[in-house]
Amino acid sequence: MDGFWSLSLLVLVPALLVAMIAAHELALRVHARLRPAASDKADAAGSDEGFILSGVLGLLALLMGFSFSMALDRLEDRRELMLKETSAVGYLAMLAEGLPPERAGPLQADLKAYAAARLAAAEMADGTERRAAEERAAVLRAPLANKVRAAMRELPSGPLTVALAGAYDAVEDSAVRRQALAQAHLPARVLWLLAVYATISAAMLGYALAAARARHRVASTTLYLLIALAFGVILDLDRPRSGAITVDQAPFEEAVAGLSAG
Repeated sequence: MDGFWSLSLLVLVPALLVAMIAAHELALRVHARLRPAASDKADAAGSDEGFILSGVLGLLALLMGFSFSMALDRLEDRRELMLKETSAVGYLAMLAEGLPPERAGPLQADLKAYAAARLAAAEMADGTERRAAEERAAVLRAPLANKVRAAMRELPSGPLTVALAGAYDAVEDSAVRRQALAQAHLPARVLWLLAVYATISAAMLGYALAAARARHRVASTTLYLLIALAFGVILDLDRPRSGAITVDQAPFEEAVAGLSAG
């Protein structure tokens, strides 16, 4: 069921297009066998089938619209969390500058190492290597947390202590949420059903065109191409790093470069 996420879009999109064209052609031939062209009720039947077809295609458009909207929302959520993590890392680095030198130096060094590991993981394509990079970054977060706790124990109670705790909490929370959101996408079963529904819709369109004594292969093939491309866009939006539509990591890169320069 996870084939949609392991296969290339260069395979999935043409496969769906071929399936819809094949279903269309098969429906043309089935109609020719079941309903001879000389039927007295051909016109009335064609009108009924066209009415049913408009409902089927309307439902297909609705399903694809909902799927596209959900995938686009996740893309925007990933962008927002990237900006939140960038801001959190920068804020923690700024607070570290106000600590005593014996605490500021080690904390800044651990923050640089952790942020660089997070950036490396964010820029990797989906797969085992990215998950391993995220685990390495999580390991580097532990010493950073220890440095923050040690600094808080030594500082007198006050705004700086509260701000330091809040800044580290924002760094950890944004990283965990980004990692979880990177694994979130439309369920594979939903995408399989959507592909099957698109194929059935193509068959019904072919049957309806045969009932109207028409073929319109160029127009119908163009429609199927557009549906397959829209399906590919939905899949691409739900592939955080391996797709063509990704979140630009430039703000996070600048923040890490600023830590390295500091």
